[in-house]
Amino acid sequence: MNFFLFCLGCKVNSYENDLLRQELLDSGNIEVFSPKEADLIIINTCSVTSTADQKSRQHIRRFRRACPHGVLAVMGCYSQKNYAQAAEIGGDIVIGTSFRSELLGMVSQFLKDHKKIVKVETSNRKEKYEEFGQFALADNTRAYLKIQDGCDNFCSYCLIPFVRGNSRSRAKENVLKEAKILVEKGYKEIVITGIEIGFYGMDLGDGSYRLGDLLRDILEENPSLFRLRVSSLNASEVDDSFLSVIRDFPAFASHLHLSLQSGSNAVLKRMKRPYTKEEYFSTLTQIRSIRPDIAITTDIIAGFVGESEEEWEETMEFARRCCFAEIHVFPYSPRQGTYAANLKDTPPEIKKRRTSELLALSKKLRQEYERACYGKEFSVLFEDYDQEKHISYGHTSNFLLVKENSGEPMKGMVKNVLYSPENAAD
Repeated sequence: MNFFLFCLGCKVNSYENDLLRQELLDSGNIEVFSPKEADLIIINTCSVTSTADQKSRQHIRRFRRACPHGVLAVMGCYSQKNYAQAAEIGGDIVIGTSFRSELLGMVSQFLKDHKKIVKVETSNRKEKYEEFGQFALADNTRAYLKIQDGCDNFCSYCLIPFVRGNSRSRAKENVLKEAKILVEKGYKEIVITGIEIGFYGMDLGDGSYRLGDLLRDILEENPSLFRLRVSSLNASEVDDSFLSVIRDFPAFASHLHLSLQSGSNAVLKRMKRPYTKEEYFSTLTQIRSIRPDIAITTDIIAGFVGESEEEWEETMEFARRCCFAEIHVFPYSPRQGTYAANLKDTPPEIKKRRTSELLALSKKLRQEYERACYGKEFSVLFEDYDQEKHISYGHTSNFLLVKENSGEPMKGMVKNVLYSPENAAD
């Protein structure tokens, strides 16, 4: 059977698609890269914003048109919340953020009786972590390693706790086992991912074994691992054990994505975020006292409900003070079912202006961070190759993208490079 995989959204979705890819390949199926050639299409959807919802619907319809007689399976956050609609607009099999381990069995069942299958856990606040395979594909230099699912934060603007369910941690034995497999397969970088990885361990045993302890065990058990990176987490989740990993292990990447969302305490309170800007800045100071050159990136929402001009200026000033390496900018998007959706929205023209201002600041901060790195030597792990231009691309530990002319692909190679405007890639 020919299969086509498509992913919208976060690194967790990418990881889940990789597990399905491996299971399909191990069963003798063939991956194709056009939906028109597929007997089975699996789309992993996203619902983090209204735009993500729209893109999910568009792709379901597009794949249905491209492959009218194939099996179209829909999974992920959009279909968790909108399972009836996902089935109505083209999904033959619809699951949400559970039952992924059963998906291929559902495909076999559908091929027998051609009856639509919709299976979604609608009471998902007491779920256990779902294991469905070990990721061990040997065709990349970087691999994602999922350690956690769900969220208990319930920020006032966010649907994720409702569609992803409660926070649940993966057993450390399974995480460590998969990390060992990845290293044995030759992966040089592992990226730790989950929905809210800072919650890791809170639901395991007495809750004393946390994210920092897991990272330390991964690094100690795999001394040949070149680099370990973590995906987004909240500054409030950076504790002493996490800081000790940054201090003790050079293999831990010099890049952290610490979500901020606003630099105004009043707005943070309306967002129901679990920290103040003073606490956030204190965490940044602690991290930079250990790794002065670390790249700190963040998320900020522009135009949150009730955000005054004074509060917006407070956010802009705080972002400058934090000296971020880059800001991921999100105009506020009301999500039906959240607390903030009941409040008066910010006018679109104000959101647009604030988004533009924040994007300009992000560009300026990025340029300043890159200039501060010129003339310094970094180890680059090369990951991609442009065959037409004969250029290899890779990242430094602090996530600078570097290019190098090469007659042959350098994928998987590590090379020390003097960072400069000439080899800085866009």
